[in-house]
Amino acid sequence: MSKRTWVSVVVFLSIFTMFPGEISNGKDGKELPHTNNGKPWRIAYCESGEFVNYASTLHALANGLAELGWLNAQGLPYTQGQKESRMMWDWLAQHSEGRYIEFVADAYYSLEKMSADERAATAQQIIRRLNERQDIDMILVMGTGAGQLLANDQHKVPMLVFSSSNAVQAGIIQSVSDSGRDHVWAHMEPARYQRQIEIFHDLFAFKKLGMVYDDSPEGRVYAALEDVKKVAAERGFTIASVSVKDKQNNREAHRQQMLNAYNTLVDEGVDAVYCSLYLDRDVTELSELFAPLYSKHIPTFAQMGVAEVRNGALLSVYRADFVGFGKFAAHTMAQVFHGEKPRNLLQVFENTPSIVLNLEVAEKVGYNPPFEVFLVTDEIYQKIEKKK
Repeated sequence: MSKRTWVSVVVFLSIFTMFPGEISNGKDGKELPHTNNGKPWRIAYCESGEFVNYASTLHALANGLAELGWLNAQGLPYTQGQKESRMMWDWLAQHSEGRYIEFVADAYYSLEKMSADERAATAQQIIRRLNERQDIDMILVMGTGAGQLLANDQHKVPMLVFSSSNAVQAGIIQSVSDSGRDHVWAHMEPARYQRQIEIFHDLFAFKKLGMVYDDSPEGRVYAALEDVKKVAAERGFTIASVSVKDKQNNREAHRQQMLNAYNTLVDEGVDAVYCSLYLDRDVTELSELFAPLYSKHIPTFAQMGVAEVRNGALLSVYRADFVGFGKFAAHTMAQVFHGEKPRNLLQVFENTPSIVLNLEVAEKVGYNPPFEVFLVTDEIYQKIEKKK
């Protein structure tokens, strides 16, 4: 590792260790619990599908609200790494002691495994409920797909969007500083994926980066393609890409298409691969899919984090935990309950990053991590997790 590389990685991590995301939404007592004219604030939920970050966000948000006194989250069922959020929602609807907040039992919506037409129809069903029944005071939205369908002027119910890869590029909000609609807010971490690619390039100085992603408007946002292109232009490397559709019904066909895609990238001469987000991917298959890359000593960087590295990617820079973000999100919700327009609230929260590394993968690709890398690595896996 060169001195320049070592310094850049240390500075990057030090900045976020010393100055983590500040919780700015919640001052002057506006985070304190209060009712909606004697009644609880009624909350709805819509997610793009089952995904680990959606479940983690809901769990962290509930705990953040509990810390502020808005609800009781003791006993909330959650296991780190789970994708499913419905069990948590049902528990919150029944056990959160809803004096201040009611998680409405029949206001949980998931677009999991729906066709485009079914997703659009479900969004319209939600909007009709918001306008006609008027029994919802806020809707929590998880993911790019759901955010795109619900962030519009067809309703005026306060709407908070979480875990969108880039809400600006997806058209959910107007900009990092202004959502463009009074009732819409979306969490932004604008430089997250650029930082990932910069660190990956600092470590390996690759000339041709390979990517596999769904070449659709939603898929390109999930893959952070514009961020990758920006760093490529600044650093002078090229991008080779192969498109494989996400959320397919035939898992075996999808697995074979992914394997073919990585073989294609090898044939095209890539010297590194950015493993981008697939909502419907089985991470336990990654070591099999990456076999062509291992054989050519091609390093892989996982966009999402721990699960991918544990199952076959070389390394990642990921969100260390959701606790700080949960507090930020809870303060944001509280501000809205105190009368603030979502549009007026801070949308940016930068998470403290962590580095995760898999040593078995390092051996497979011929990478001998220098001592300096171990100094800044937070989590190390000795082996690739065996597929069960």
